Amino acid sequence: MATAIDRKNAADAKKKARKEKFWASPFGKWLDSCFYQNVTIDLSDAQDGSDRKTIRKPRPTKAILIAVLFLTVVGISFIPFKFGPVKWQWGTFGNSFATLFTPSPNRTVDSAGWWSFAWTSFAIGINSALANSSPFITIFEICFLGTTIGAVLAIPIYYLCANNVNHNTSSRLIVKIFNDFLRCIPMFILCVFFSMIMGIGNILPAVVAISIFSLGIMYQMMYEYIETLNMQPFESIRSAGANNLQAVNLSLHPEIKPMFFAYFIYTLEINIRGAVVLSYAGVSGTYMSALQAYIENGWYDYVGAMLFPLFIVVAILQLVSNSMVRKLR
Repeated sequence: MATAIDRKNAADAKKKARKEKFWASPFGKWLDSCFYQNVTIDLSDAQDGSDRKTIRKPRPTKAILIAVLFLTVVGISFIPFKFGPVKWQWGTFGNSFATLFTPSPNRTVDSAGWWSFAWTSFAIGINSALANSSPFITIFEICFLGTTIGAVLAIPIYYLCANNVNHNTSSRLIVKIFNDFLRCIPMFILCVFFSMIMGIGNILPAVVAISIFSLGIMYQMMYEYIETLNMQPFESIRSAGANNLQAVNLSLHPEIKPMFFAYFIYTLEINIRGAVVLSYAGVSGTYMSALQAYIENGWYDYVGAMLFPLFIVVAILQLVSNSMVRKLR
């Protein structure tokens, strides 16, 4: 009875035979000549032609095609635009940026009021005529829950998508097409879609939308990372009689674990920054929707006070990610 290694070797031999047959055909030879050329070099010390050797040298065809394609796409992209004169307004930008951290006499009054509003909006929530929002911790809990569910669901998927772990081309292609389809859908559309199914006014549509969005990010980054790993330990354990799950757990999991947590925190950062879409999913009074309302009304002292805690949270997540990766490695 043929083992898994024998079946793999047979499949590789058939694939190699098909490649050799293609490159031996007239079209294959012409295509090969477009990208490679045979160059004869003299290896003799006296350079008298007594020790000649012919080597294959790549032509610059690939780089030229990529450059032409890139320039073509860039040129086409510029066609529909009508460019006018640029009016640089560095002074206006500087004044607007300064107002983010300058207390307004009509709102935050002084620095104590600015810091008080920053803490209130972050830990307690805002209750005013313009914006009625929940604290930031609510947004963090929704994003953390959705990111965790998406990351856990991505674990079997990114192993199925890695061609050095899953050698079944059909199953790999099906899973990749399905997940690529999910990644094409923006989080806003997912929120609206699940709100229509589950109803407006609860956090479940937001959690499901963030989970699917996180699943797409995690699977894409992780399976590409897995395909760069050294598979000799995996193949050695498989040849000793272990199944795929055991080989993954013993050889790949220790090396994948640090990157998994690093990408998890990175995805969490993305979800927190993009949490403004939660207001469209029926999660009324979110931290981000209040921030958007203050930006639209030009209340920049409130905006700065709300952005500062958000910046601190993202910075802490980045530090935690770096520290975790170093310790797990």
